[in-house]
Amino acid sequence: MRKFSLSLSGLLLFLFAIGTATAAPVTITDTTLFTKTGTIAAEDYVDHGWGDVNLLDGLLDYVIWSHQFVFDPPANEILSGTLALTFKDNDLDWFGIIGIEFGYGIAESWQFDLGEIDTGVESYSVNVDYLADGEFTVKVGSLGGDFYLKQSDLTITYEPVPEPASMLLLGAGLIGLAVWRMKK
Repeated sequence: MRKFSLSLSGLLLFLFAIGTATAAPVTITDTTLFTKTGTIAAEDYVDHGWGDVNLLDGLLDYVIWSHQFVFDPPANEILSGTLALTFKDNDLDWFGIIGIEFGYGIAESWQFDLGEIDTGVESYSVNVDYLADGEFTVKVGSLGGDFYLKQSDLTITYEPVPEPASMLLLGAGLIGLAVWRMKK
């Protein structure tokens, strides 16, 4: 009877210890800061047109950079991505009296935007299929006028790979101990 109750309690402990291993979503943000000569993290800089890197000045001036990030803990599924670009319009417009400056942006995911540039933050959703490799490249250019690109923030929310349930390991160990004791 004692062996039966011990085996039954071990089996119940094992069955209750088995559960779905889940992890809470994790959010990471990779920030690229722009300077006259490049980016604060030199590995983020890819290319630019002419003049200062952070000043997009004139028709077809551009800057290209890559966000580089590591999923720690490893990613099971990427849930969302957002790119936020911070601009500063110095109000020295090429169009003089019109007072409008135009720019464009294209991302590695082939998402494209064209429009007027003002001081502030512009946010864009990112196609999560292009984030899995740990790198995301962006190009911003001027189509007339001059403005500063101050920083770029890539925010990614993902579900990490679940860790093994420690109760499952404890339960398996106790069952193994019980079986070993029964044989002895």
